[in-house]
Amino acid sequence: MNQLFLAFDYGERRVGVAMGDASIGIAHPIKTITYKISKELMGEIESIVKEWKPLAFVVGMPRSENGKPHALEKRVNRFCQTLGSKFKLAVHIIDESYTSVEADQFLANNKVGWKERKKRVDMVAAQLILEDFFTTSSKET
Repeated sequence: MNQLFLAFDYGERRVGVAMGDASIGIAHPIKTITYKISKELMGEIESIVKEWKPLAFVVGMPRSENGKPHALEKRVNRFCQTLGSKFKLAVHIIDESYTSVEADQFLANNKVGWKERKKRVDMVAAQLILEDFFTTSSKET
């Protein structure tokens, strides 16, 4: 049975994408999409969905430390609604606090230079989001 999930680390100009298999709880970064308009972004995502045929999506939701809504929260919610309605798949939202910081640190620890880190950080953050989702959802079952 297909247990593939696609995860997204949403940003205003870049979206990190990762793929993972829930049956083994492992995720892999696959792409960072750079876009100017949402139509561009959705076109790229459509290609990825056709290739991987996921069971569902996982999207990281930014949270503010002060408890107030994050500046990106409305855009991320709109992105989630668009994903769900366009592809007719479930969209799971998970707290993505500090995943970009963790991703950058991971890449730096692995001797990835800053220019290459900038290209990879969003997709590695998406990988961390998906791994967090797998860990969290396996504890709930």
